[in-house]
Amino acid sequence: MINNLTITQLVENTTGDPGLLAEHGVAFFVEADGHRLLFDTGQSLALAHNAAQMNIPMETVEAIILSHGHYDHAGGLVSALEMTGPADVYFHPQALKEKFNRNGRMIGASIVHEGKLASLANECIHTRSPTEIISGIHVTGEIPRKHNIEDTGGPFYLDPDRTREDVLADDQALFIETPKGLVVLLGCGHSGVINTLEYIQQISGVKNIHAVMGGMHLLHATAERLAFTGENLQQLSIHYLAPNHCTGLNAVCYFKSRFPDAFHESKTGTTHLFINK
Repeated sequence: MINNLTITQLVENTTGDPGLLAEHGVAFFVEADGHRLLFDTGQSLALAHNAAQMNIPMETVEAIILSHGHYDHAGGLVSALEMTGPADVYFHPQALKEKFNRNGRMIGASIVHEGKLASLANECIHTRSPTEIISGIHVTGEIPRKHNIEDTGGPFYLDPDRTREDVLADDQALFIETPKGLVVLLGCGHSGVINTLEYIQQISGVKNIHAVMGGMHLLHATAERLAFTGENLQQLSIHYLAPNHCTGLNAVCYFKSRFPDAFHESKTGTTHLFINK
């Protein structure tokens, strides 16, 4: 159980601070009862600049967790390790595979050879299944796709000729146990927001999800899928909702209208405090 939790948006598509850089990507700096973690690394251009501007002690980071292997989440991995030193790196093995978009353009991580990563990291830890990072903080590993309405937001591919579909088995989320309930961090939510949250409830045995933050890949979602997501979030009684990055403006506005009391922005530089009083 984590009693004092601070989550800082180190990288995101937007920023309200003229001293910080925005880029299409996500990185969260997590401080939990004295432990410091990095969830995703952005593309790489903004990470070091923002960390320096915000006085983020990157050298104290114990572990880096990758939500999946796309460039906007894992592109800054080398840059991150240059700042943290040899931290542990948690990732699904598929995250280091070459990845391509609908145009055949490479969109993978900055490192695609685990041997190179192993030379920079303290330890490389594969996360096909639920894995504990520290006591009270876990990563999901592969997330079952129960609701067919929640697609990956693709198409994505494993080859430049676009003959092999990438179902993004490497997509995973971080969840943190707090006295208020679970705090969930999403990279892109390629497995589906509701698929992810229901799986976290299943593997954690905790029904109360207090907060959901991060990318939800609803940029091109139909009205039906938005309604499905909203209805299920309402049933889950989410108290703190901070959608950003690939969620898309239409979906963000929908959530802000539907959940005005729970909605929070999470631009670059935003700090979220979850403290047990």
